[in-house]
Amino acid sequence: MHEYPTPAELHQRVLALWPADSEWDARSSLLRSIEAAVVTGVAELRPSGGRRAANWITTLHRHEQFWRDQERSPREKTRNASTLPDGERWLGEWSRYQRRSTLLVRYQVIRLDVSPSFSWDPQQSAWIANYEACSRHKRMNGSLPRLTSADRDQFVLARWFDRQLGQLRAGALPHRRARLLRELLADRSQTQFRER
Repeated sequence: MHEYPTPAELHQRVLALWPADSEWDARSSLLRSIEAAVVTGVAELRPSGGRRAANWITTLHRHEQFWRDQERSPREKTRNASTLPDGERWLGEWSRYQRRSTLLVRYQVIRLDVSPSFSWDPQQSAWIANYEACSRHKRMNGSLPRLTSADRDQFVLARWFDRQLGQLRAGALPHRRARLLRELLADRSQTQFRER
């Protein structure tokens, strides 16, 4: 079982990351005090007139709890939409709205930055996670994941890697991703050469 940061720990990270020479704007201050009240369980500290701020904090905490329970971020779409629970879809849509919003205040931006359930670019985050998993697999096993594997996780990772190789051959990968894959492949050929 993994240990994940609690809302109180994440709130403390925001406070530690807040620039010392920076004033708290009114909305950030309101969000800070509401989250402090929620994580400490002291309802009387919750300031009045902060319904939207309280809803934002509550939704973020639900988003993070989903991540802790499922070990992944909520999705807003799947291939089979009927299998996606409404609550998860709603949290996924909330994430998309946060990424596109130009109305976020500094506290919200920093709080989303420290949230393990949120990503400003989920596709890039997923790509990096898969790349790191391939690299980790190679370090541990001496080879990249194989499509012929009976291990489902290895097969899924190998299928992802195979798709990336197809995009690399077609010249369709962004430069940074192409460079990372080439480095992983070059490392593979050196490893195989040494093993012979």
